[in-house]
Parts: sequence; C-alpha cells; structure tokens
Amino acid sequence: MFRLSITIILLCLLSACAIVRQADSRKLQSEFDARKGQLEQKAQAGEITWVQAVTQTREMDKSFAHRTDLYTNWKYDQDDEEYHAYCLVLAERLDQKQISFAEFDSERITRFNAIQARRQSLYAQQQMIQNTQSQQYSRGSISGGSACFFKSEWTSGFNTNCVYSCVGGEAVQTISSTSICPLSIVR
Repeated sequence: MFRLSITIILLCLLSACAIVRQADSRKLQSEFDARKGQLEQKAQAGEITWVQAVTQTREMDKSFAHRTDLYTNWKYDQDDEEYHAYCLVLAERLDQKQISFAEFDSERITRFNAIQARRQSLYAQQQMIQNTQSQQYSRGSISGGSACFFKSEWTSGFNTNCVYSCVGGEAVQTISSTSICPLSIVR
C-alpha cells in the first residue's frame, strides 16, 4: 500500500511538471511574440531599421533560451541561428527597399517552415535508424560500433567538422567543406 501511494504521488508530480513546462513554454512564447511584434511595429513606423528589429529579435531569442526563472524547453541552436541570419539578410534588402514587407514576411515564413520540416525529417530518420539498430542488436547482427547521429557542424578553412551524438559522448568527423555531413555514422 505504501509503495502504491508513493507511486501515485510521483506520477502526480511528474504530470504536474509537464503541465508547468507547457504553461511556462506558452507564457514565454507569448512574451516573445509580443516583444517581436513591438519591434516590428517600430520598424514599420520607421522608428528603427528592419536590421535593428531582426538583430534585437535574435538577441531576445538567445536571452530567452538562457532564462532560468521559468521551467521550459526553450533553446537556441544552429537552426535558430540559420533562421535569424537569413532574416537579417532579408532585413537588409527590405531597408534598402529591394523587397517589400510582404516579400520579407513570405520569405522568412518559408525559411522557418523549411527549417522545421528539415528538423522533423532528421528526427524521423534518427528514430528509424535507432529502431533498426535496436532490431539488429536484438538479433546480434551489428558488430564494430554503434550509430552516432548528426548534431552540428562548423567549417574551418577547406574542411567541415561534423559533430555526432554517440552513446557515451560525441564524435567529430572531418570532411571536405564542399561535402554535406552524413546524418549518421558508426563508431
């Protein structure tokens, strides 16, 4: 009976944590959207440039990822950096009147959706590889290593360093800067 009571209490606490995380994430997203909207209104009114608005939005995104006052899964990663860098290029073109706001807005939404689709596809591929690997391990057919999954990359000179998440840590594979990092490797 005591174990059952402890189990019920732990389950309630875990579900409460998930509810708090969702509530805090929604609160943070609402705050971010409101501040981003204010910056865009200032840019549309000519009080600041679009480059300033986009730069301040990127800095706000970074600072929200480091907030410790809320229980949330907000993060800032290479996908966020790619999106903000793209928006900055568009903002420069908008400030120079090379594109309209409608084009700016449409192109940044398109890029955001493409990044999200890529992230979802990568996650699905990782799940599929993990499932296949689990099946192969259960049959004892994998030898010589375990699968590592693409995490990030950086370019240095003529080389690209691909970082992979592996069981027990990270692995780095160096390839030509003209090549694309494989989604997974075996180590």
